[in-house]
This record gives sequence, C-alpha cells and structure tokens, in this order.
Amino acid sequence: MRRTWKLTVASFKMYFRQREAIIWSFLLPLFVIVLFSFVRFNGMGSITLGVVDESGGGGKELGEDLQKIPALKLNEGTKESELVELEKGERDLVLVVPAGFQNNRAETDTAQGQSIIAYINEGRRQQAQLGVLLVQRALDERTFSRIAVHGRTVVQTQAVKSRDLTYIDYLIPGVISMSIMQMGIFGVAFGFVSLKKRGILRRLSVTPVRPREFIIAQVIMRVAVLMLQIGLMVGVGVFFLHLHFIGSLFFMLLLGVLGAVVFLGMGFAIAGVSNSEDQVAPMANLLSLPMMLLSGVFFSRSNLPGFVQSITAFLPLTPLADAMRSVAIDGSTLLQVGPQILQLLGWGVVTTVVAIRLFRWE
Repeated sequence: MRRTWKLTVASFKMYFRQREAIIWSFLLPLFVIVLFSFVRFNGMGSITLGVVDESGGGGKELGEDLQKIPALKLNEGTKESELVELEKGERDLVLVVPAGFQNNRAETDTAQGQSIIAYINEGRRQQAQLGVLLVQRALDERTFSRIAVHGRTVVQTQAVKSRDLTYIDYLIPGVISMSIMQMGIFGVAFGFVSLKKRGILRRLSVTPVRPREFIIAQVIMRVAVLMLQIGLMVGVGVFFLHLHFIGSLFFMLLLGVLGAVVFLGMGFAIAGVSNSEDQVAPMANLLSLPMMLLSGVFFSRSNLPGFVQSITAFLPLTPLADAMRSVAIDGSTLLQVGPQILQLLGWGVVTTVVAIRLFRWE
C-alpha cells in the first residue's frame, strides 16, 4: 500500500511536469467551452427584412411598428440595393411599400384595398414566410385599431416562469464527458506506449514494484485529474458563463469515475496492442471520433436520423453525456439516471476484460 501511494505521488509529479498534459487536460476543454459560448444556437435568430419606402413617407408608421418586433431586423434602402442584397442571401425578404400607400391611424378608408409587395428569399423560405406573417399581422393590427370589428377573437397570453436554458447548459456536461473519454483513451494509450517504447515498463518488471501497483497508481492519478477537470469546468460555467447548474457535483464526480473506468480500459487495450505512437493515433481516433460527433456532446442526437439515433444509443459516451447533462441541469439523482449507469457498468466490464487480455508490458 505504501509503495502504491509513493507511485501515485510520483505519477502526479510526472504528469504535471508535462506542459502538454496541462494544455490538453485543462486549457483545451475550457477553450472549447469559451469558444462555443460566443455562438448563439438558441432559437431561430432574427429575420432580416429589407424595407423600401416608395410612398413618400406614407409607410413611416408601418416601419416604426415593424421595428418594435424583436424577431425582425430591419434594413432600409432603395429597391435596387435591397434586391441585390436579397440575391446575395443577406435578406430573408424585401418589403416594397408602393407609391400612394397610406397607413395613417387618422385616415380610416384610404388604406383599404391596398397591397404591399414582398420579395422572398427562395433559399430561406421558412424564415421568409414567417416574416410575411409578422408583417401581415402588423398591418392587420393597424387596420383593426381604426375600424371597429365586432366579435373579433383575441389571443390572451399568460407568462409562466420556466428555466431559460442556453446552449452552454447543453455544452458543458458534454465537454466534460468528452474530456473523460480523451483522458482515458488518448492519455493512457499514448502515455503507456511511450513508456513501453523507452523500455521503462520492462525495467519496472525487474524491480520490487509489482505491475498491479504501478497500474493502480496510474489509474488513481488519472481519476484524480478527472475530478479536477469536472470541478474546474463546472466552476467556470457557473461563475463566468451563467451555467444553470442545479444538480449535485458529487453525483457528477461519481459518474466521472464510472466513465473513467470505461475509457481507461479502452486506453489500456490500445496501449497493449500498439508498439508506437503511430499505431496509437489511428486506433484512438477510430474509437473517439464517432463518439465525439454522434453521442450528443455538441449537438442533440434528436437531430440525427432515427436509425442513427438507435445505433449511437449504444456508444459508451452516449450514456455518460446523457447522465452528466441530466444531473447538471435537471437535478437528477443517481437512481433517475439508473439506465445510463447500467450501460456504463456493462461497458466497464467489457473494456476491463479486453484491457486485461490485450495489455502487454513489452
């Protein structure tokens, strides 16, 4: 036990003396989180509307009403310039208010029977059609405000307080899960292959140090680093990026340990069958890239085709990311993420058995 502790301390010193280890373990995940924090995926965004007023001022009040709609981003210009922007894809639609148009609240009849031309972007038909509906609603509201309409049905809205979740709330648990995967696969595989290549593992085998003690020390060190990663990323998210964290950090740490067992097993298996870093890279990428792209790290798996969703549900990173996210932003308990835990336990048994069979000291 004393030897294992000393080996663990030595492993910590070896790890943190490597600048690359600090960058890959702590700074890179934080850089990814901060980088994506500037990207806005929430909602459909604004509809870019070009307005051409040929009425000599008759459409001024209409323009003022349209500017009050948050979903519309107005740009005023000539017909030629706005149509050029539309063709370039810089506008979703262009509204042309014709000459003689009147939309004054004091005049009750002059605006009746008139029409406004809207040129829409064929490539962004959904946004353009929604923009047309918003413009039509603004026109109808002005008409109804001047003409008494009996029996008009009015929609009344009532606000319900709910969570204002952002993309950061989705991203951070996913990046934490991805970091656990990378630490397990890349950290162990490259690290042990380097030790094997330099003959360090062979020399250890003829010392009083037992192989089991060295492996345990390495696992303890890497799991401890993962704990630091989870705490650091959650802390940065809460204090600087407005992460809506309502779960238990302790539960996330437990899930992190379970995920570490799964991916450390993969890393040891790759290290066992590889003799150089050149062999590690393709195998590690072959395992990690599909999971990183398809397991819901950066984007929801609901955007994938149905049969792909069914396949990716069995990838080991999927239950880890889902459980981390559920605990962090939904406040779920370990019992509530039981199905994901069972999946991780199953994968942990499989990867551990494979690692034991494949790992070699030389």
